[in-house]
Amino acid sequence: MTAGKAPNGSGSIWKRSNGTWAGGLYVDEADGDRRRHVFHARTRREVEEWLADLRRKSESGVPIAPSQLTVGAYLREWLDEVAAARVRPSTLTAYRHRIEHFLEPDLGKVRLGKLTAREVRRYLERLKQRGIGARTIRYVHATLRAALEDAVREELIEKNVAKLVRAPTVPKKEHHPLSVDETRAFLKANRDDRLYALLVVIALLGLRRSEALGLRWEDVDLDQGVLRVRRGLHRVSGQLVTMETKTARSRRTVPLPAFVVSILREHLARQEDECVAIGAGWHGSGHVFTTSIGTPLDPDNTTKFVKRALKTAGVRDVRMHDFRHGCVSVLLELRVPPRTVMEIVGHASLEMTMNVYGHVSLDDKKSALDQLGELFEEGS
Repeated sequence: MTAGKAPNGSGSIWKRSNGTWAGGLYVDEADGDRRRHVFHARTRREVEEWLADLRRKSESGVPIAPSQLTVGAYLREWLDEVAAARVRPSTLTAYRHRIEHFLEPDLGKVRLGKLTAREVRRYLERLKQRGIGARTIRYVHATLRAALEDAVREELIEKNVAKLVRAPTVPKKEHHPLSVDETRAFLKANRDDRLYALLVVIALLGLRRSEALGLRWEDVDLDQGVLRVRRGLHRVSGQLVTMETKTARSRRTVPLPAFVVSILREHLARQEDECVAIGAGWHGSGHVFTTSIGTPLDPDNTTKFVKRALKTAGVRDVRMHDFRHGCVSVLLELRVPPRTVMEIVGHASLEMTMNVYGHVSLDDKKSALDQLGELFEEGS
């Protein structure tokens, strides 16, 4: 091979035996080590441009990714040292799943500093071709974007290439919560169930599943008619874990309708009877809603229980979260101020209350336009 003459510190260029060109330059990498970077191209001009760009970055203090650091190695480090200290256990579990099942198998061997926006875009397209759903692809993209953003903050790389790539859009599905009549039928059909109070709380108060399962009796004041949402119950890595609510807005005090207070008093009395009947076998977790031996309810089993209750009532099968939708929709239809609704259900913003959860019926729209039409009736 033929080496090119160049001043010290400017790098070297040589022609390879196969007719292509190569260049090399020693630079200080972001981790503090000094290593030689090598580049191959078809023409000498391409190599000269690469060397000039690398020298500019090195002299300007632009972060230069460690040449041996792969995307896979960085993602594992990011999970254990960065994400683990910052996000909730459930979020960390989700990150780990996406990295282990998607990102590391496909992009893990790519050098972190050589990952390009084009490569990320083509990778997301390959996931789509493999039949991976748009929502999952968006989550995978979001995980990579979050990890690379921290790499930029730590000056391992110059820019976050994942931010330059558009994730696929997810078709928005319109969900239809139970109507008031369907909710009445749902509650009436399950009136004798030992967890009837849980159905009432889920159907009428707009609590998230985790919030309802995380309630403790210390959070409930039946004399004052309020309950305080402070925590949620989740299953993480096979274990039931109690965590504080995700946002400050989610921590809230919810006034209880007299009907709900009455049902919760019945539920408390029944739970106390169960405790006496079981004696030392009662676990006494302090939760409002428990198994028949006093242990907290499993979230997935709770969903199955609600699904059975829907079937028992002969009403439509809806998602757990649709009960929350339904609570908001009914409150809005009752002309409750949107900000009040937002505070009741613990939304992060008024926009979420109105845009995500506000279902407007055809009758409501007809009534509104009829009123508009009356303003312009002939002869008025």
